[in-house]
Amino acid sequence: MSRLLAGVPVAPDRARGREWLARELAGPEYREAQGSWLARAWEWLQDWLSQVRVPGLGTSWTGVVVVVLLLAAVVAVVLLVGGPVRRSARQREPGAVFDAAPEPARAHFARADAAAAAGDWDLAVAERFRGLVRSLEERTLVDPRPGSTAGELAARAATSLPGCAEGLTRAARTFDDVRYGGRSAGAGTDGDLREVVRAVAATRPAVSA
Repeated sequence: MSRLLAGVPVAPDRARGREWLARELAGPEYREAQGSWLARAWEWLQDWLSQVRVPGLGTSWTGVVVVVLLLAAVVAVVLLVGGPVRRSARQREPGAVFDAAPEPARAHFARADAAAAAGDWDLAVAERFRGLVRSLEERTLVDPRPGSTAGELAARAATSLPGCAEGLTRAARTFDDVRYGGRSAGAGTDGDLREVVRAVAATRPAVSA
């Protein structure tokens, strides 16, 4: 935008004014809003600019262009600040643990081990947690419910394995952070999840009174 302002002539004509405005609104900071309210606003501005007359300026568009560019700067700030916030909110929202047909726990654990050996810690963590959930379902400690989130599954499993509640909650949070929160896992992350898997496998379910 500073380049546009620096290069504004004393009295740009109507066609030049439209060209500057179109070039400004075509910038990458506005692409996310294309097809939405910004596109409608652009159409409205085109209609307005084709009719407006600035008193004292005759056919000069300098004042109009400067005002429009200042408004564009405000829109850019809103998009640049609001965009990351919206993306962050979407990233934090957890989704389902399984996105494919159910498989045995051993299949998930095998993929987790292979991913860990290859240094793909994100995949290792995701598959290890899925293997943990499937092992709980195979032990009939958790009812299979398509679409369940990691937190929901951990909460249900904790009713049968109260001694593992903390580890299950931590494992579910790790899965969500890596799978949906954009966090990168590492060897330590996978190692902690391995410990939870071992603890759950070694724990007998609580007996209802």
